Amino acid sequence: MSEHDMERREEALEKRTREVFEASVEQLDAGTRASLRTARQAAIAELESRQRPAWQGWLPMAVAASTVLVAVLLWRAPAESPVPVASSGATEAIDALEIVASGDDLDLVAEDLEFYVWLEQAELDGHDAHNGGQG
Repeated sequence: MSEHDMERREEALEKRTREVFEASVEQLDAGTRASLRTARQAAIAELESRQRPAWQGWLPMAVAASTVLVAVLLWRAPAESPVPVASSGATEAIDALEIVASGDDLDLVAEDLEFYVWLEQAELDGHDAHNGGQG
């Protein structure tokens, strides 16, 4: 079906719909027609008299100004300095991981295991004494 045929069918449908509507309006009594006319005029008058609230006129400008303000504040804000990484456990854990990964010094650790256990215990005892016994 061509586009021209579709347009003809739509026009025919529109014409037939309008004829049916006009016929139904003519069959209405005068009182019903008058009340429909009055209701239509009241609805049109209400739409014409309705005004937008004053704040709605300023709303787009307020949004634009807020956007510009936020952009300027973000642009002018000083850059935050990076937070230093605490070296208490992170570096030691990396060092221990490197020792284990290399495999070279494992013989030394195996020979003197009691020394390392003592060293760790002394470090924990020193930490407890430094914090007043709160572990």
